[in-house]
Amino acid sequence: MKQSILFLFLLFVPFLFSAPNVSAQAGYLSTAELKKILSDRTFLITASDDIPKSSHIYFASDGKYTILFPSGNVRSSDTWKIDENNNFCLRRARRSGSGTDYISHCGKVSLAGANALTLYNEKGDPYKILQLVGNGDLLK
Repeated sequence: MKQSILFLFLLFVPFLFSAPNVSAQAGYLSTAELKKILSDRTFLITASDDIPKSSHIYFASDGKYTILFPSGNVRSSDTWKIDENNNFCLRRARRSGSGTDYISHCGKVSLAGANALTLYNEKGDPYKILQLVGNGDLLK
């Protein structure tokens, strides 16, 4: 009996210390999945590095987005797309006295629960969390 237990223990010890073989990209969404999840839907921004928390964002299927800031009075609109590497890209206009500069931020997206998404920056760090509010433009 002791020999059987020892044998089983020695058999499974290597599995306890081996690193799991999981692809880093396994959890990222594809272009088709992103378009299906984002198009014509409104989300609540629950965490962000650059947009006030509790802002809402609507992604139109034509590639435009609108952000409604928490005050309810200020909106910002520009374009979104998914590039050839399955990166989700948001373009934002930065206006100044000398003109307008367009800045795009691209990164991967993964599910963060049943109705939420995590957006990653160019370095692979999470920088936004979006919670689904509902279908259609609910910013009106």
